[in-house]
Amino acid sequence: MVVISIIYPCNFGCPMCPYTDGNSEIRKFYREKGGDLFPEKLWQNMADECGQYDSWMRCTGGGEPMLHPRMVEMIEYAKSKKARVWLNTNGSMFGPEPKFRAKLERVIEANVDLIEFSMDAGDAELYSRLRPPRGGLTKSPEEWWERQVNNVKAAIALRKKLRSSTRIVVSIIRQEAIENKLQEGVDFWLNDIGVDEVITRKFLTWDDNTVIAQGKALDKHLYADMPTSKQEPCVWPFERLNVDTLGRIALCGQDISFRTSELFPNANDASLKEIWQGEMFTWYRKMHLEGKGAECFPCRGCSAWFAGIRDWEHGWLKVLKTSGEHVKKILAEDLGAEVDVYTPEAAKSIV
Repeated sequence: MVVISIIYPCNFGCPMCPYTDGNSEIRKFYREKGGDLFPEKLWQNMADECGQYDSWMRCTGGGEPMLHPRMVEMIEYAKSKKARVWLNTNGSMFGPEPKFRAKLERVIEANVDLIEFSMDAGDAELYSRLRPPRGGLTKSPEEWWERQVNNVKAAIALRKKLRSSTRIVVSIIRQEAIENKLQEGVDFWLNDIGVDEVITRKFLTWDDNTVIAQGKALDKHLYADMPTSKQEPCVWPFERLNVDTLGRIALCGQDISFRTSELFPNANDASLKEIWQGEMFTWYRKMHLEGKGAECFPCRGCSAWFAGIRDWEHGWLKVLKTSGEHVKKILAEDLGAEVDVYTPEAAKSIV
């Protein structure tokens, strides 16, 4: 999976987001460097390469990807090259206005592989606190919530209309604010709305990349009694390549400031394959496989790895399997349509 920071500006002001004003100065850095948006030409070069290996291009970053003025065209290009595309979005740019709904229809018609709606709640009051617009609410919590829920519903309806195999999933961060409401939220999205899967993610502080307090985690033990060493390899250097808007490469997704970018070639100057199979990634993998990962920077201070969040049995591959099975079931029942849904086992590794 190539994890791509598509954009850094955002129209939301989520308090748990590591990029939100006051939590870090990462957005300021990219703004000053002229790196607010991912360059379309670099995207096309990467899509050409990813398509050769059934690799995933995950559209995420420090802001809302659908604010990128060329995001729809970029997704269409990547799909034409047979790359796999996972779109992370807050969903706000998919409706209800006709011009926004048209964008949603185009990305589903292009057969984007997965749309992940970051919702973090199952009710209006909690959603308005955790997912407010930047600058604050101008609508009632109920109106704000209904708008976003309707965009998810529209995605499900369009998938049926277009007979697309696009997975529609929702993600919820396991943070303190959702205590005693987590299962209620999961049930709402799965049973009432009918999404293919609900991803529940651990709350992260992103270590010294941000000033987010640890106490906001729903899992109170998450950062308690951290071990001083870790022997089991971290999975991320084996399956994810992180690229920012400047073409810089980071060792892993925990390094959201891209401080490790000095260790790797820039994606503007080298192919993804060259970087992925290069000297530094090979060295990091060797250190982890030999049980020496905790001797490396920045692994030695990674709270997520030490807490067991980065493991081999959970994560995006499991999401693909579960959501893919649901998509096939729904389309077969509703339309009598047999669709080819990509499975992780079909990927061609270039490690």
